This record gives sequence, C-alpha cells and structure tokens, in this order.
Amino acid sequence: MMSSKHFYRNLKTLQLPVTEVFHADNFSDVPADWFIIMSDIKDSTAAVSSGKHNDVNLIAAGSLIVALNIAKAAGIEIPFFFGGDGGTLLVPEELLKDTINGLLLHNANTIKNFNLQMHIGSLSIKEVLNAGHYLQIAKVKYGSGFNKPVIIGDGLAYAEKKIKGATENPTDETAEKELDLTGLECKWDIIKPPGEKNEIVCYLIESVNPQMQIEVYKNVMRTADVIYGNEQVRSPLSVERLKLLFKLEKFKKEMLAKYGKWKINTLISSFVKSFAGRFYFKYNFKVNDLKGREYLRQVIDNADTLTIDGRINTIISGTMDKRIKFLQYLNEQEQKGNLLYGHHISTESVMTCYIENYNAKHIHFVDGANGGYTEAAKELKQKLAGL
Repeated sequence: MMSSKHFYRNLKTLQLPVTEVFHADNFSDVPADWFIIMSDIKDSTAAVSSGKHNDVNLIAAGSLIVALNIAKAAGIEIPFFFGGDGGTLLVPEELLKDTINGLLLHNANTIKNFNLQMHIGSLSIKEVLNAGHYLQIAKVKYGSGFNKPVIIGDGLAYAEKKIKGATENPTDETAEKELDLTGLECKWDIIKPPGEKNEIVCYLIESVNPQMQIEVYKNVMRTADVIYGNEQVRSPLSVERLKLLFKLEKFKKEMLAKYGKWKINTLISSFVKSFAGRFYFKYNFKVNDLKGREYLRQVIDNADTLTIDGRINTIISGTMDKRIKFLQYLNEQEQKGNLLYGHHISTESVMTCYIENYNAKHIHFVDGANGGYTEAAKELKQKLAGL
C-alpha cells in the first residue's frame, strides 16, 4: 500500500479569500492512517490569572515548533493549529512516535523551568471515523508563501474529548533525545492595536450542527469582513506598533524554553540582534535584499490570526462600536441555534515566532494579552456545557 505521508504536501493550495474557501468541493478527506496529536497546558486559566499568560503563549507555540522541526527533518509537510494554550497537529504514522516524544521532552522542560504541565495525546483518524465523526481539510495560501489548513467537521472536537479524557500522558521514550526548538523567538514587546483602533478581541465560534459548518462559517466570515474589514484591515498588528523588547526576562524565558538552561553566548547574540534590529527597522536598512519595513510587513502577512479547525478562532483589532455590531450578529445567530461563541477583550496582543528563515519563511503566533483565547474558551465551554 502506498504511503500517504505526503498527502498534505500534495493537497492543492487554494489562493482564495477565506470566505470563498467554504464550498464542499474545496475540502478533501484526511487519510484514515493519519493521526491527530494534541497538546495543551493544564490549568491554563489559572496560569493566566496568576500572570503567566506570556509563558502560556510561549509554551503553546513551542509545542507546534517542536513538531514542525521534526516534520521538516523528515521532509514531510503537516497541518498545525495554534490554540493559545496549546496546539493541534495532523501527522502521518511515520511521524507519530517522534512527535509524541518531542512533545514529552518539551513538557519535561516546561515543568522544570516554568512550573507548568502539558497534557499530550493522540488519536487516529480511523478511530474518529469509526466513531461516526468526520473531518475534511483544505489548504489555503496566506501572506508571502504561508500555507494554512482549514478543517471542517467535528472530528477534532471529538478527538479533544477523547484525548483530554485520558488521565496520563503517553510513555516517555525520550531518554537519549534532545529538545529541538530551533526557530523559536519571542523578542517582540506587547503590541498595541493599529492606528485609531483601541481594542483587541479574541473570538471562538462553533457551529452547533457540524453538518452546517460550511454555511455558518461562511456567513460569519462575511459578516466579519463587512463590520471589521478584511483580514488585512482587521489585523491586530501594524508596522508602526511592532517594537523589539530589550528585557532580560524575555531573553531568559526564550532560552529556558529552547535549551532548558542559560547560554551566555546565546544571550549576548540575542541582545546584539535585537539592538541591531531596532536600527534595521527604524532606518529601513537593507539586509540580504530585504529592507526593515518589508520584513515587518512580512510579519503581519504571516501572523497566525485566524485558525479554522472545526471552530473559528480569530483575533481581531477594532473599536467598541464594531465589536458591539459583531456581537449583535453572533447573539442573533446563537438565539437561532446556529452557533455558540466565546470572546475576550484586551488592549494589547502578544506574539511568539517561528523563524525558519528571515526571508519570507516565518510564522507568528498571536494571542490577546491578559487571557486572549484562554478566556474566550472559558465562555464558550460554559455555553457548550449548557447544551
């Protein structure tokens, strides 16, 4: 039987606005021999409440970076989803063991250096299908060469319940392995909304009927476009607001997440790069054929501000008036029984980055400050429990 390990790489890449992706013909079945892997930080709500939101964001992004580095080394492209306090991955069987072991290493380091613990688990697509659930996938081009998956169906929601229902993590087989978080960077300061906008809102929106997701989500995204503007207009990031942060604690956290210890040479290198970066951006210098402001625009293009994994997860900048209009629409749809939602309002966003290279190949995981997706999830979970 031919291996399906390159299924996602070979999947047609759609170059369409998200609202136009929501047509049944654009989605394909995920191979039954692939696996869903999930990792999330235990008691993340309490961690956020105690002031550890930046740590939660860093560790969650790190869980995806661990997996992406393993997949890259194997020459396999995989779909991934950032969730604020964790991540979800779809991997072929060839990557299952190594990815789980990499996440267990990341978890061990997280416990040691951040006093936070992750829940890690996996479920095969075959098990999801056999249980009567489904998921289909499309691949969409974002920004400057940044491909993102879009999932429809209740398969990931079912997997989440099964994985979180397990009381223990898988067996650790990582004794002779080393943690690889190459590319992890978190040198940006907290980010104020662009221009005259004064708030950042994280929305989690879930269709009540999985079979109606295409229609419900298409309408939600069209309404967001009308009220907030398109994805570029409503981005929480702007060239003017992106600032590098000179703070020892920030560099320390990055090093502990990547290496589990201090590295004086790395610390000095980070300071030098950040110092040079300020001039690079301020005076728009050209380095390796890329000007400072061009790089900042790439950061905005490649920011992970919209995830659709059977649920809409998005972070939006705007004004109170626009939020009120959008919430009015969501409330109307909720009363009709079409969807449930959670949201959280903040005045800033935070960002952790995965830099494969500085010329176009970089991804930036964005969350709202002071809770973001974690707080929005709390509201949504209360509504789901009411069902």
